[in-house]
Amino acid sequence: MKKILIAAIALFIGSGAFAQDVRVGIKAGANLSTITSAPVDPKMKLGFHVGGFLDFKFNERFSLQPELLYSAQGLKWTDGSIFCTVAFDYINIPVLLKINITEGFSAEIGPQIGFLVEASWKQKKNGVLVYSGSSTDECNTIDVTALAGLSYTFAENFVVSARYGFGLTKIGKSWSDKNSVIQLSVGYKF
Repeated sequence: MKKILIAAIALFIGSGAFAQDVRVGIKAGANLSTITSAPVDPKMKLGFHVGGFLDFKFNERFSLQPELLYSAQGLKWTDGSIFCTVAFDYINIPVLLKINITEGFSAEIGPQIGFLVEASWKQKKNGVLVYSGSSTDECNTIDVTALAGLSYTFAENFVVSARYGFGLTKIGKSWSDKNSVIQLSVGYKF
């Protein structure tokens, strides 16, 4: 994990050497998340993300945007009178290539590495809590995701974006489910 963080910091610093313009920003927004290939019929879980980003503008067409985000993800499902919620909290580091399509509009694509902070679950039957727990023992602590999305910058400093993240690695050590998340964000560049 230490090597990955060092590599991410080196990428941030190294990218700045070739950039014409570097801006710092903050962002926050909503997550709609679930998992793929679940044995049950999962529903989207509403969560959030918050953090910061750097925008290294190379020219009028391309920029690189590494981010550092706290992201609350997971899923929920219902089976008769049983309602379950599973939550996965990550520290995510996306690194996005941004391609300027037209004035203000950009396409974003790139990888993301996530570090699991906590995994928890709750189970209710007929509205009464029957079980809750928290553990990362059965989960993989690193999550790799492919991201794609669109962003719009207006008034030079404000950014809105929408992106989809598809998990490439398994969430659990003994199950094949992967993360799937839609993120809607608002941000500000300084």
